[in-house]
Amino acid sequence: MSPERFRASIKAAGGVLYRQGEDGEREFLLVHRPRYDDWSLPKGKLDRKEGYLEAGLREVREETGIQANYPIEIGSVGYETAVGNRKVVRWWLMEAAGGKFRANREVDAIAWLTLRKANKRLQYTNDRKVLRRANALADDPTYARIYLVRHAQAGVKSRWKGKDRKRPLDRRGRKQAVDLAVRFKAHPITMILTSDYQRCLQTARPLENAIRLSAVVDPRLDVKGKPGPVLKLVRDLKGEAAVIVTHGEVISAVMEMLATEGLDLDGPMEWKKGSVWVLEVKKGKIRSGKYIPPKR
Repeated sequence: MSPERFRASIKAAGGVLYRQGEDGEREFLLVHRPRYDDWSLPKGKLDRKEGYLEAGLREVREETGIQANYPIEIGSVGYETAVGNRKVVRWWLMEAAGGKFRANREVDAIAWLTLRKANKRLQYTNDRKVLRRANALADDPTYARIYLVRHAQAGVKSRWKGKDRKRPLDRRGRKQAVDLAVRFKAHPITMILTSDYQRCLQTARPLENAIRLSAVVDPRLDVKGKPGPVLKLVRDLKGEAAVIVTHGEVISAVMEMLATEGLDLDGPMEWKKGSVWVLEVKKGKIRSGKYIPPKR
């Protein structure tokens, strides 16, 4: 399947507004849209020549009447609309700074709810994932979720006659790359980092298109990369939700170093092609690691 199939044609932005409730517990703002009779988070399409953050702040103000301060990027999510169009929404955590709601054509009611109640009322899985990451960032702005991906299947190395750097994904690998895009586009992602090897770039491409976020090549992710610099990269990504596409040689060295350091790892010491290690990082310290095997 061509990665172009995942190119999002609709661009939108939104905000997760929060405040401290009267009892001191954090509350989040949900909006009710009469057109769809649903409860969701405020968002809307970008106007012509408008940036994502500019659109997110405007949409929150127009839909809720509330001004927002101190936006922190939550990440981008991609999905298909009810009529089959591909859409990307870029989200920010925003602190409510006053204002008054007035019912309007798009939103006829709002609700300030605790995390538990908001999570229960939201009707879309994507919104719930965005809300959970927003709450984690409100607790700790350094909280990072790093997806360490081994590139998808690229055939048998010994059968490739060209330079190894140019070895592409095979048919199975292209399907694995699509599987990864489907998995990741449902979670808020802030950046994509990759090795410059063809098989890594191709693994990242469907996700790039799905959330309209260009991958950045980082030389530390080269097939000969050392675990120390890669771990430093992971620890320095404070507040990010980053997909890192690299090689089995790199991931094996990184995970073995983490295991030696005593990190409790959830899963076997494996890094199959198309697999993911999810690392949670707080204040620059890796707190946990979970293995997700490839689908195929």
